[in-house]
Amino acid sequence: MPKGYHGKVLIVNLTEQKWHEEQFDEKIYRQYYGGYGLGVYYIYKHLKPGIDPLGEENILGFCPGLLTGSPVPFSGRVMVCGKSPLTGKGKVSDGQECSGGWGNANSGGTFGPEIKRAGYDAIFFEGIAAKPTYLLIDGTNISLVDAAEIWGKDAIETEKYIAKTHGSRVKVACIGPAGEKLSLIAGVVNDSGRLAARSGLGAVMGSKKLKALCIRGDTKANKIDYHDREDMMVHVKEYLARFRKLGKKGLMTKLVASMDMMAPLMRVMKIGNDAFDSPAMAKTVIQMFSAASLGTTVVNVTSTQNGDSPIKNFKGIGYKDFSPKHAKKFGGKKIRKMMKTPYGCFACPARCGAILEYEGLPYPEKETHRPEYETCIAFGGLILNDDLDLLLKVNELLNRAGMDTISAGSTIAFVYECCERGLLAKKDFICKDYPEGFLPSWTNQEYLLQILKMMINREGIGDILADGTRAASEKIPRSRKFSMAANGQEIPMHDPRLDPMLGVTYITDPTPGRHTAASLNFEMLGAKYFLLELGDMKPKDDSDLGILQAKTAKFHQTMEANGMCIFAANMGLFPYLQVMRALTGWDITYDELMETGHRIQTLRQMFNAREGAIRHEIPQRAIGSPPLAKGPLKNKSIDLESIAQVYYDSMGFETNGVPKKETLEKLSLDFAIADLKNAKGIPEPLVNDYITQDGKKNEINTQPIPSLRGG
Repeated sequence: MPKGYHGKVLIVNLTEQKWHEEQFDEKIYRQYYGGYGLGVYYIYKHLKPGIDPLGEENILGFCPGLLTGSPVPFSGRVMVCGKSPLTGKGKVSDGQECSGGWGNANSGGTFGPEIKRAGYDAIFFEGIAAKPTYLLIDGTNISLVDAAEIWGKDAIETEKYIAKTHGSRVKVACIGPAGEKLSLIAGVVNDSGRLAARSGLGAVMGSKKLKALCIRGDTKANKIDYHDREDMMVHVKEYLARFRKLGKKGLMTKLVASMDMMAPLMRVMKIGNDAFDSPAMAKTVIQMFSAASLGTTVVNVTSTQNGDSPIKNFKGIGYKDFSPKHAKKFGGKKIRKMMKTPYGCFACPARCGAILEYEGLPYPEKETHRPEYETCIAFGGLILNDDLDLLLKVNELLNRAGMDTISAGSTIAFVYECCERGLLAKKDFICKDYPEGFLPSWTNQEYLLQILKMMINREGIGDILADGTRAASEKIPRSRKFSMAANGQEIPMHDPRLDPMLGVTYITDPTPGRHTAASLNFEMLGAKYFLLELGDMKPKDDSDLGILQAKTAKFHQTMEANGMCIFAANMGLFPYLQVMRALTGWDITYDELMETGHRIQTLRQMFNAREGAIRHEIPQRAIGSPPLAKGPLKNKSIDLESIAQVYYDSMGFETNGVPKKETLEKLSLDFAIADLKNAKGIPEPLVNDYITQDGKKNEINTQPIPSLRGG
């Protein structure tokens, strides 16, 4: 009998309105765990190359982690995965068009554990329903239900309808109008405002006419047996005791809450994130997220001033274009004053989420989830907006619509710059509410909500913008360089010029342009204190960067496959291997753990290789080509390609990013070897130069960045 998992997944064919269960051997679980590890294994083996991501043949998976549903802290995540309609698209080396690459998106809350309570380790959807449909799992009963009553409703309205119809204990993951209208920047919503937002998988769900998954599990009928529950609880309780001790409120809490005041000083003294890479980091991070009740908004102000947050579509400078005076209007303490109640994901001791009470919302409910850092910057410094009231309205609008705030904010910045450059005019913004049109600008946020509503409803120019900046740039002449997208997906709110290793993940990870991918600096600060076997992750010189990035990638995949929140890696010593052993009975070693991560990353890379979706596309502006003349990123240009090549070599990939045959053999991925004959890698190396205004070609400035070497 399986220990720690059910050993089965549910396959739902929406075309035929049928479903069945499939069982996997223990070997598969040990090789892939769960999450998108199990997801990429199933989808890779069942998906034909070259299919349309929005067509009948795509497969959409909802995959909780191996540890999800257990008492293990930080293990409540669920991964949505499938072929992305947003990423990897473009011309491949033989001139043919690539239809998309591997897509996955991650969400917290309480939905993931409910899949386990329903008796499954994952749920996969095939085909397209003839009419809007939702899946209902009520205890041991499964049905596909007509969704006509809720098609067109937003995510909050959908959840309320489901609760009224099937009871308040039903957990829901659904799409809003953005997903229904196949916006390529649409996500999947759970818990009234948590989103698996990236990769455009909300559009995939909409293309299948699948409005929602509604699950009320039965823990008695679907109980998971643990190999040694008593041993697991010993480790869990010891960890939680350390966590509570580190999170005890005191002077440290007050200092953390006052970080906003220190932002200018930190900028002048060039204090970056690497300053926290010490044994004290766990206490600092726990105080930030938990004790001070600030969540990710704790860095809203400091990041705009130290160069981390992109300003004015990546061309601005924090202290000049979005000064502390403006940034503090989105300060964590200011937003905290509106907090009605804090909350946390399933099994999370940090509880970094919060529900805000805000009377200005144009809905019956006067509550909204506290906007995360990414949302605050995407609709703050990136577009030069300092109106908190407007930010909260945007946050709730996009949560209800099921639209990714990162891509949506980047699209607004793209629009503003196109207007500034004269590429868009007043006549381009004609709509029902503005029959004569309007002209957006950096200095006037009056039309922000209107543009977003046009995107959600695909009205007027919103029909072009709803698919993100790359798609829009293909239809607006001379606008491509204002699209801040990496491999098709809008870059998150962390500037690669400050942290080049994030830039490496933006171009090399199979799901590109994401801050939650495996980045050496961003994720591994303090990770050696999470898992001691990782050892020192500080490079001795630049030649180590790609090697350590490969190590990071392997470790990160295990976190995703286990359903772990990446913030856990920064919160101190964790009984990672111990709880996995207690859960499953497997005698997992550190080397086996890293091999599993290597296997998952390699299979994700092979998915892109056989689709021709491996690309190294990133805006020259985002790599400092040419560099900014002032500010914390002054004269900083980065050469991502050289680091990427060392990373590929360390992973056992060719220079074009395609995994080597011997790597596939070593990782027991023999079933993928036949695909190598049609695999396609990077069409062309990243261009590391730029054209100056006088028409001359210059090489980028690749000055070493001390923070990369711990200097």
